[in-house]
Amino acid sequence: MKAIVIGAGIAGLTAVHTLRKAGVDVVCFERDDVPGGRVISTKRDGFIFDVGAQFFFKNYKTCYSLADELGIGQERCRWAFRVGFPDNGGWRAMVATTNPLEIMQNLPELMHFLKGKSIPFKAQVQAAGVVPTIARRYFDLDFIDFERSLDLDNESFADFVLRLGGKELLEYAFQSIASTMTLEQPEKMSAAYGLGLLVNMIGGLSTYRHGIGTITERLAERNAASIQYNTKVDKIVIENGKVKGVEIKGALVEADIVIPAITATRLLKMAAGLPDTIRKPLEMVTYSACCHVIFALPGALLPEGWYALSTPRMLNSLCSGYTNNAVKSPFYAPSKCTQISCFTYDHHAHELNEKPDEEVKRALVKDLQRFMPHMPEEPLFTEIRRWKEAVCLAPVGMLSAMARMKRQNYQDVKGLFLAGEYLNMPSVESAAASGQAAAQAALRARS
Repeated sequence: MKAIVIGAGIAGLTAVHTLRKAGVDVVCFERDDVPGGRVISTKRDGFIFDVGAQFFFKNYKTCYSLADELGIGQERCRWAFRVGFPDNGGWRAMVATTNPLEIMQNLPELMHFLKGKSIPFKAQVQAAGVVPTIARRYFDLDFIDFERSLDLDNESFADFVLRLGGKELLEYAFQSIASTMTLEQPEKMSAAYGLGLLVNMIGGLSTYRHGIGTITERLAERNAASIQYNTKVDKIVIENGKVKGVEIKGALVEADIVIPAITATRLLKMAAGLPDTIRKPLEMVTYSACCHVIFALPGALLPEGWYALSTPRMLNSLCSGYTNNAVKSPFYAPSKCTQISCFTYDHHAHELNEKPDEEVKRALVKDLQRFMPHMPEEPLFTEIRRWKEAVCLAPVGMLSAMARMKRQNYQDVKGLFLAGEYLNMPSVESAAASGQAAAQAALRARS
């Protein structure tokens, strides 16, 4: 059996890894010159930058199993998810967690937060209409086994909060959470997805000491003999309901199995012969954009121990939030230095993605100075990564469509096995799990 994997992001790398362990002849074509896709870390002058995905959640079973297998399980590290919220011209922080020990350790801070104006009393009252539903549905909101949450896929996250809570709860709390996680507005994602992100986020965050991209770097190293970089696949060739291979620079590369581990939008352009049973669910998939700007700074900007600033849309910021990634691990920044990630979102991201670097830098420095006046005019240096497709959004109805397609039509094209975070509740875990599942389905088809 000859297999081709398209894309060396975490989904594609996991698929390659699974196939190689089974002795399959597999090649992965990656259009860029480095692996990782949106799970990638870069290094510069003693700093480590997570330029795409920012963290893992607690229940990332596939990712953690891979990490253990690759020998980096012990490098995993957690940090307190301490977030500053605007409060009457200043800021108040709290640790977002469901861990009883962490709650008790930070109880005075939590009580101080609740006495402030970050979450108005009316919004706190409205939360009583939403929190019980979240608690009751907690175990239904699984990234991989998500079908128990499909009754929440018929309305937007914003409409869900408005229906059970109210406008104040949406604007002062849930909008900011949703936009920070997805770089888009809560109106553009289903309630199932928004709630899934929320319950997983408060379960705790983690990364690896030397960057979140450590996992894709190790996967690529382990499977280096099967990866061809700077190789762009132009077309997936489908004839008579079966894949023949892929087309690269006009030449056919034949294969029995093709696993496209790419975004749904790229797949639709690459595979014109898809039947409606697969094409229509893919057409429902949407992505946010982000012009991710990272400032390397010679000293602290946020108060000690703070990971993030929340900037609700009522503040009219260019960003859904700011994070201090130096708190993740001592290796992320040199001693006494810090780094601030600026996550532009919504229409701001699309606009800034088209502007030159210096204009982007000046706009973000000015925006950050609104909230932290001591932000210097000139950072040590600036890193900019432009993502036209940043986070898969799971709009209303998408999860239901994907669940039906996976149950009934996943193998409607013989030899084609899809992989990508859009197949599950979107996340890094979903991407990795989808790559593993695609490879396993290909192996079953072989036998």
